[in-house]
Amino acid sequence: MGKKLVKIFGGILAVIVLLVIIASVALILIVNKGMVENQMEKALSRRVQIEKIRVGIFSIVSGIEVKNVKISNFKTEKQLAMLKGKPVPPGDIFVSMEALRLKFRLMQLLRKKFELTELVMYAPFVNVTKSRDGVFNFDDLLRPKKLTKEEREALEKKKAAEAAKPKKPFTADDLPVAVTVGELGIKNGSVNYYDGKLDQRFKVYKLTALVYDIRIDPKNLEKNDDVKVKIYMAIQSVGPVKTGSVKSFDITFDVTGNVKPFDLKTRKLDPEARLHAGSPEGQFTGLQIFNTMAADTVLTKYIGDQLSFLKGKQEWKGSKAASVDIWYKADRAKLSNGNLSIKDASLLFAGTVNTATTALDADLDLELSKARNSAVMAGIRKQVESGLKRLGVKKYANPEKIAETASKPLVNDRGMIYMKFKVTGTMSKPDSKLVHPSLGSLDAVIKQVVGNVLIEAGKEEGKKAVEKEGKKLIKKLPKLF
Repeated sequence: MGKKLVKIFGGILAVIVLLVIIASVALILIVNKGMVENQMEKALSRRVQIEKIRVGIFSIVSGIEVKNVKISNFKTEKQLAMLKGKPVPPGDIFVSMEALRLKFRLMQLLRKKFELTELVMYAPFVNVTKSRDGVFNFDDLLRPKKLTKEEREALEKKKAAEAAKPKKPFTADDLPVAVTVGELGIKNGSVNYYDGKLDQRFKVYKLTALVYDIRIDPKNLEKNDDVKVKIYMAIQSVGPVKTGSVKSFDITFDVTGNVKPFDLKTRKLDPEARLHAGSPEGQFTGLQIFNTMAADTVLTKYIGDQLSFLKGKQEWKGSKAASVDIWYKADRAKLSNGNLSIKDASLLFAGTVNTATTALDADLDLELSKARNSAVMAGIRKQVESGLKRLGVKKYANPEKIAETASKPLVNDRGMIYMKFKVTGTMSKPDSKLVHPSLGSLDAVIKQVVGNVLIEAGKEEGKKAVEKEGKKLIKKLPKLF
């Protein structure tokens, strides 16, 4: 009986191997760049140019490699016929890439495992444009194709049947096999975006976005529910930004971390991410949060416009210059250990952001540099001098001493100007409020200091008067006796 089972199993395995070989030969014979170009042109209504397609099914790691792909912008059937066999010109490229590599272990399916070694696009380029009328250069791809009467009826029946069924959330149990993926994503990509309505350009470059070391096993979800993430990219505004929360920017991002796709308790697809985001270098101008901090009315009355530098260009550089830890789940991002070191200040921040509404609730600590400390002291002195003159008590007090007294609440134990802000509102319309130090009116400080000076002066005058009367009394003493 055992030998019979072995024989049956061996026969089944031989049939499977034979089918794989037949499918491989058919794939190699059928799949060629000319056929793929034709099918893609029909589907996309765009000229497609492919340099080479390599198919390897017989190796341990099977795969397909597509090299040097170029896809044009929209073309009519007549235009496609005229452009047949011609290269896609550089100025007409919608999408291009140096290579697409797909590698997988085919035989792992026999063990109820899906193992994808690599699915990566190398050096992809995407050129996105939006016309003055608000039409994107890919809108034609989003429009549903025209259906025949029979196709429409079939589609309506399908929709009705789906609507009748209760919607069931996707869970780990819906996966038929365990999933293992080496790496999936983009390496060294770039995107150009032009908005004709605003006459605005943005550029994404050095884009590497990968999910890798993916391990998902519905039968052992506690130990196999993990996706590693790596994103490195630079994004730049070309010209001043016409709308949004910043005027201009050129920022590099470096994000690493991991994601748990399924919730262990419910087993539903409900991703939880833990990421560390750094920015090795960057610059921006006119960040709205900084603008609201600089415009704080309590501060401006106290120190003048000494925080106006926050409205200008900010730059940073270095592996530890800017970073934040992010926890995300169900539209809620929690930020912690945030820091940003710019030329004139250091910032620490933490809080939450609702990714659906962009609502903010964050705490931000600001410590000024030594150079800015001196500028703030000078600003306070200027405000004090103005206050002394306005109150008519200029002759009674030293502006330096009053400015020193007034600055004490702003100075931390390191001798640096230090403030805390509460930031609420949204990303595009933030509202910041000074919560530390608790500053009163500068005039009140001036009055208090001047009042103390006058009191001390009054005590001194009284003392002198007593001494004077005492001396007179001593002179009279001999006459009295």
